[in-house]
Amino acid sequence: MKRNSTGLRALFVVLIGLFVFCYPFAVIGVAFDVRPPFSLDWAGSFLLFLEGGILLLAAMLCYGPLPALCAGIAIIVLSYLVETLGVNTGFPFGVYHYTPVLLPRLPGGVPLAVMFAWILIVLGGYGIVKRRLPLKRSIRVGEALSVAILATLLDLAIEPVAAHVVLYWRWEVRGSMDYYGVPLMNFVAWFVVAFVLVVVVNVILQQGRNILRFSQHGQVDRASVQKAGRVERLAMLAPCILFSCSLFMFGLVDLTHGYFLGSACALGAGLLILLLWRFVRAQPVSDYAG
Repeated sequence: MKRNSTGLRALFVVLIGLFVFCYPFAVIGVAFDVRPPFSLDWAGSFLLFLEGGILLLAAMLCYGPLPALCAGIAIIVLSYLVETLGVNTGFPFGVYHYTPVLLPRLPGGVPLAVMFAWILIVLGGYGIVKRRLPLKRSIRVGEALSVAILATLLDLAIEPVAAHVVLYWRWEVRGSMDYYGVPLMNFVAWFVVAFVLVVVVNVILQQGRNILRFSQHGQVDRASVQKAGRVERLAMLAPCILFSCSLFMFGLVDLTHGYFLGSACALGAGLLILLLWRFVRAQPVSDYAG
């Protein structure tokens, strides 16, 4: 078990280092239309796999390999089903299709990279909220709604970039009301899907351990943080870091390409994260016992 944990820690550090190296190139390249002399058609899919993989490893380090792996599989399967339904029927997101940019393409016309984007969104949002809560306390409806709001704000920043700049997908029908050509029903669907996924993930991860320990009053035990080690402490922060990096990248690309509402939504999500971390305090464990 210890050897497996050491391997997970090493892989996590390597992937974090790779992300730190690749992220600036991705931001500068897309935001300012910097194109190298060679093809980077694979880069978008690679970054999504990298981000999703990092958060999956972070969850393994924080909650244990089996619960985290089950949570990741649940996100992949459920998001694949709803995305396939959406691509082939127009419900619940609207009428759209994926272009050949994201790879590999799965049966039903949905790229596998999109499932790893959902891992980033769900585990990222869950990690932001859950880090403030006691070990034994499951997230409540209000906290699940906070994750769904974060996911929807992120999608509001993503859509102009994905549909009009990097061309990951195309919307075929705008609808009576739209946002940069994206039907508003898409964002309602995102909110609902994100809410359901985070509830499912919470049920699964609550069966695992948590490297943090809490006092009776719900405060993080500092000794447990120090004992966890540097890699584990980085794993605790990874959801917020990667989610915020995505917000920054898409918000900046929106800004440089004139999609100012998208930038505003990214900024709003960033402010919500600050509010969640600064003002949300864990309630005493005894309040939720029995």
